[in-house]
Amino acid sequence: MKKLAVMLLLVAVLAGMASAAGFEKGKTIIGPLLGLNWYSFAIGAQGEYGVTDKVSAGGLASYSSKSYALGWGYDDYKVTYIAFGAQGNYHFKPGEKFDPFAGAVFGYEVASVTWPSGWNWYGNEPTYGGAFFGGNLGFNYDLSPTMLGRAQVGYPYYIAVGVSFKI
Repeated sequence: MKKLAVMLLLVAVLAGMASAAGFEKGKTIIGPLLGLNWYSFAIGAQGEYGVTDKVSAGGLASYSSKSYALGWGYDDYKVTYIAFGAQGNYHFKPGEKFDPFAGAVFGYEVASVTWPSGWNWYGNEPTYGGAFFGGNLGFNYDLSPTMLGRAQVGYPYYIAVGVSFKI
């Protein structure tokens, strides 16, 4: 019985060590995100490369679209939002199973509005966009030696969850 207990403890310790390296210098994590933004649900992707033992650099992209009903017999109108940019994150506990981070994002966003035929409310152009500066707070959590769970709040997502794969 003692041998079995020691063996199980050893397996648990080794398994914990194998999955305890979420963010690492020289490694890349990449994956999809599902989130909420100003308009609706968003789908996207993000990636990070460990530049130092606590700092990562990478990119992100997101897409969302939502239709709105005008009523009174008029057609719907639709808003589409696309954002992409570069991100840098500071990891507070790199190499740990639970890895909180904070970072900055600089990118470009494009929104387009499809009005019912012939409409253009309040002088808005059908397509607009520009550069943005945002930030995020979040955490990675090791799910396995090659996969992380991720949750974050900030901009361009207000809240997002996803998985990242270590490559």
